[in-house]
Amino acid sequence: MGVIVGKSIFPGIVIGQPYIERKKKIDIENYKISSDKIDEEIERFLGAVQKAKSDIKQIKSNLEGKISKEDLQILTVHIMMLDDPQFITDIKKGIKKEGNNAESVVKKVSNKYIEMFEKIADPIYKQRALDIKDISERIIMSLTSEEGVDSNLDGKILVIRELLPSELLKIYYSGIKLNGIIMEYMGETSHTAILTKALEIPTLMGGNDIFSVDWGDQIILDTTSMEGKVVTNPDTKTLNRCEEDKNRYRNKIKEIEETIDKETVTLDGERVYLHLNIGGRLDIAQVCRKNPDGIGLLRTELIYMDAEEFPDEEKQRKIYENIAREFDETQPNKPIIIRTLDIGADKKLSYYKMVDEENPSLGCRGMRLTLSDKGLFKNQIKGILRAAEHHNIKMMYPMITNLKEINEAKDLVQECKRELLEENKTFKNDIEIGMMVEVPSNVMLADVFADYVDFFSIGTNDLTQYILATDRYSPIAEKLYDCYDPAVIRAIEMVTSAALKKNKKISVCGEMAGEDAAVIGLLSLGIRELSMAPAYIPKVRNLVRKIRISELEDIKFSMLKAKNSEEIKEILNEYLYKVEGRNVV
Repeated sequence: MGVIVGKSIFPGIVIGQPYIERKKKIDIENYKISSDKIDEEIERFLGAVQKAKSDIKQIKSNLEGKISKEDLQILTVHIMMLDDPQFITDIKKGIKKEGNNAESVVKKVSNKYIEMFEKIADPIYKQRALDIKDISERIIMSLTSEEGVDSNLDGKILVIRELLPSELLKIYYSGIKLNGIIMEYMGETSHTAILTKALEIPTLMGGNDIFSVDWGDQIILDTTSMEGKVVTNPDTKTLNRCEEDKNRYRNKIKEIEETIDKETVTLDGERVYLHLNIGGRLDIAQVCRKNPDGIGLLRTELIYMDAEEFPDEEKQRKIYENIAREFDETQPNKPIIIRTLDIGADKKLSYYKMVDEENPSLGCRGMRLTLSDKGLFKNQIKGILRAAEHHNIKMMYPMITNLKEINEAKDLVQECKRELLEENKTFKNDIEIGMMVEVPSNVMLADVFADYVDFFSIGTNDLTQYILATDRYSPIAEKLYDCYDPAVIRAIEMVTSAALKKNKKISVCGEMAGEDAAVIGLLSLGIRELSMAPAYIPKVRNLVRKIRISELEDIKFSMLKAKNSEEIKEILNEYLYKVEGRNVV
């Protein structure tokens, strides 16, 4: 009997048979093409690109309604990359210059890009390397006709070094049911991790040397704690104990479902508000099931990524109005926070050429980009102002660095209001405007920023990365990426304290908002509004209803005195065990 530990991505307890996938390597033959067949070979390559795009579009179309459109944006990104003129041109030139077959040139060119991006410290490029790997494998499969999913995978726990997003979606689309996934690759914020959460597949990432393990015929996968574990070749006693754990977990899920329509209020009467994070589309059925208190983050960049050109003011007004109208039908007058365009870094538009930067995460992204193109920004501001006229819509700025940016944006909003009046267009004049808290300068100047905005929303993913200077996709530095680090906890406390002193609303909209342990910590710091992926709202509601705010004061002071994340996790775990009878961190 052996034990493998890693990071839990989606919770669950599974006993099952492992399916060991020693990452298939497509056997690519390298051969010369005669000069009179070069054009024909290029056409074969272009045909494979078209087939790859067609396949992705087909999968995307068939999964709509089953997976949220926001999660399917990953496939939109891959379609955009298959349209990238530089990538296509490099391969066409390679076929012409080298006179080699398309498969070998695709592999060579993609490896060049992958190696280049993997050498860059910025985490965004690490994800881009994975995306290139994904689309290049899809092109090669189209060229070699090596496609299909092994039906033997059905009902098993997949053990694989690395699973690409399109591979996971293809498995799902094929009707194959995965009971669990175990990966050596670690990337809890990667596209694959996002999809496993959306598909609700118990998943463990970061297992070491998984191919040197004797897996046997039966394993236990337990991802109900933040540190997940796999037990190989379990004995009878361990299996029996696991069955007891599974029963407890099933009862827990049942309990969560029973409280889904209840108010999110603590045992001592403190109201906590749970909001949705969504992309540019609203799944009304999902909204009704989760019973949220509002939309805490509407990511407008996904609307832009779906378009073929920048959407104008009128188109944006209609999109935002439609979302608000649909939401109001089931959740009347609940707030909707629209974040202005946040492209740059890992978010690109097929119709907009951005300047290549060595470190895009610290470059022209978010407000830096929109303030550099005021016409683009004004179209969005006007669209939001007009859509907000009859709805509880608020506006929020991403990636703010200093007050100069806030003041520039404020002047632009006033300019937009004047122009709308001149055009006899009605709008919401007193719209609330807030900002994301994502960079250290926001923390250090939180009391100052509070005088210029109506509310704060802490984006813990970026804030953690920037405070700790960590690359989330680096196998070495990634271990330092920890939202429970005392520096991150203290930063959140500083911002919360500054906001509350000035009577400003404050929420958290990063991954922390959906983690049980983090919820306890955030509530102890004074946070009363949390915005998360829809799947996490029921369990967080159930947890909040077992908590007494009056008991959390000691937790706050203990966390602020802690010297490392392990101490903080221990503090939170102790309280969670008290209210839930289980360990989570």
